[in-house]
Amino acid sequence: MSTATTDGHRVRRPGRIHVTTVRGTRRITPRMVRITFGGPDLAGFRSNGTDQHVAFYFYPPDVTLPRPFTSEAARALLPAVQPRLRRYTIRGHRPELAEVDMDFVLHGPDQLASGWAETAAPGDEAIWFGPSPGYPLDAPGDWTLLLGDETALPAIGAILEQLPPGHRVLAAVEVADAAEEQPLTTRADATVSWLHRAGRPHGEPLCAYAIGLALPPGRGRIWGGAERGTVRTIRRHLVHGLGVDRADTHLTAYWTRGETQDSEV
Repeated sequence: MSTATTDGHRVRRPGRIHVTTVRGTRRITPRMVRITFGGPDLAGFRSNGTDQHVAFYFYPPDVTLPRPFTSEAARALLPAVQPRLRRYTIRGHRPELAEVDMDFVLHGPDQLASGWAETAAPGDEAIWFGPSPGYPLDAPGDWTLLLGDETALPAIGAILEQLPPGHRVLAAVEVADAAEEQPLTTRADATVSWLHRAGRPHGEPLCAYAIGLALPPGRGRIWGGAERGTVRTIRRHLVHGLGVDRADTHLTAYWTRGETQDSEV
C-alpha cells in the first residue's frame, strides 16, 4: 500500500484507472453541476489532498472496452484507439461510502465533458485516471492567498475546507455573475471576494484584483488557477513586481484560450 510523501510542493500517490458509476447529480449554480461517483472500484481510492485532479477518458462510442478495464488494458488499446481526455478536480471524498464528488462548469451541450456532465444520470459509467499529486497544506505560513476563476473553484473550495482554524485567508474567485457564487465552508479566518465578469473579458477582473491587492504582512503562500494568459500576468506581477518568492507561489494554467484539453494518454 502506497503512502503520501511531501516533496515541499506536491503530495504524491500513484494514480490508476477507476471505473465508476454516477450516483447522483446536483446543480450548485446555473453553470455548475456536482456529480457524485461511486462503486466498488473506489473502495481503495486514496486521496492526495487538495488541488488533485483526474483525467476523464472518453472513448469513441463504437469501441468495446475489455473487462475488467485496468490501466494495463488502457495501455494495450493505445495502438488501436486513444481516448480524448478532460481533467477535473476532486471536490470531495467520502472513503466510508466509496464516493467522490467533482464539479463541472457547463459550457454547453456541444462540449465533450461539459456536454456529458449536463445530461449525466445515476447509473452512467465514468472512467478516469488519477489522482494527480495534491497541494500540501502542512506549512501554510502566516497567510494564504487563493486566486481563480470558476474552473479553479472546486480546488479553492477543497483548500478552504482543509486550512487550519483561524488561519488568515484572502480568496478571490472570478465568475460570470452573482448567480455563480456558492457557499464555501472553512474553519479559517477567510475573506472571499466574488469578482463578476458581467460581460468583461475572461481574466480581466482577476488580474485587476491581484494587481491592486496589498499583501498581508509576514510570509504567506499563494495558490491560483485560471486561464494561461491570466496566470502568466498574475505570476509576473507577484514574482517580478512585488518580489514574492517563487517557492511561495503555486499558479496553474487550468485552461488555454482557444484550445481544448485534449492530450495524450
